Amino acid sequence: MNDGELRSALAAGDLAERKRLLREATQTYAATLLSLDSIDGDTNMLERGLNSLSAIELTKYLMLITDMEIPLVTIVDQPTPVLLGDHLAEEYTRVRERVPQ
Repeated sequence: MNDGELRSALAAGDLAERKRLLREATQTYAATLLSLDSIDGDTNMLERGLNSLSAIELTKYLMLITDMEIPLVTIVDQPTPVLLGDHLAEEYTRVRERVPQ
């Protein structure tokens, strides 16, 4: 799925689908940044070698596909693809549906 298709799928999906899509996107992109074939959803990306420069690259990619501002500290607070994907999906849904925090 290319970036445009992913953006469309996020916009059309429900929360569960958004979580799945963002988990997968995070896993795939993080694995590429870490020069790995793949990483598990529960892999702590920081412990596997995600440094500040690669964290910036991951954040920029996630901002591109979600069209949201994502503070870099989010990756520190949500260091696995599952945690990060779920957090971003919830935030994406809140922003798109204007749900108060």
